[in-house]
Amino acid sequence: MVLEIYLFVDPLNRHCYDAEKTIERISQKLNKQISVRFVSMLNIKILHDFSKNEQLSHLDHNLPYDTILDFKAASFQGKKFGRRFLMDLQKELLINSVPYSDELVAKLAERNGLDVEMFMADRRSDLAEKMFRCDQRVVHEMEVRDPSTTVLFNSDVADSGIRIKDFDYNSLFGFCAKSLGSAAHFEQASKKPTTVPYPKSNLRFN
Repeated sequence: MVLEIYLFVDPLNRHCYDAEKTIERISQKLNKQISVRFVSMLNIKILHDFSKNEQLSHLDHNLPYDTILDFKAASFQGKKFGRRFLMDLQKELLINSVPYSDELVAKLAERNGLDVEMFMADRRSDLAEKMFRCDQRVVHEMEVRDPSTTVLFNSDVADSGIRIKDFDYNSLFGFCAKSLGSAAHFEQASKKPTTVPYPKSNLRFN
């Protein structure tokens, strides 16, 4: 049995950064029984919130899109590489207030074990843009409206995911641990209003 966690993220949202750390802790704790995918989001509301954020409004208005493309390019070298790179970039931008630059991005790529030359070539590639559009399609198909929303699928429970908008480590870890121990627990929870009645087999990331 495997539990798949899809976390929908706005890279310049501090709450998303905290949610990502929570998901990563749970993944490490439950080890091979958890599969994690970060799905990037970008919509009018996110752009509006970015422009109204006093800590970020001075930054280039293309930054939300550029950081997503950086994340997608890093992910080409492995999902874990992509997640670690993204969280490192977020830490520098959101916590340490380091200005975004090509030099910063290259340094973080090297720090996270990426092939830097390949990564820099992929950052603004057609493939990165295509993968961004695939993420947006998944956002639409799952009817996710807010960043830091997570959707969970259990490999032993067909055609139902559970959407969770607000969570903390203890509550989500407890739910994941119980669900891995009992498919019936997940199936029962999937019958509640938070259920996403969307067959996971239909989700396409390419």
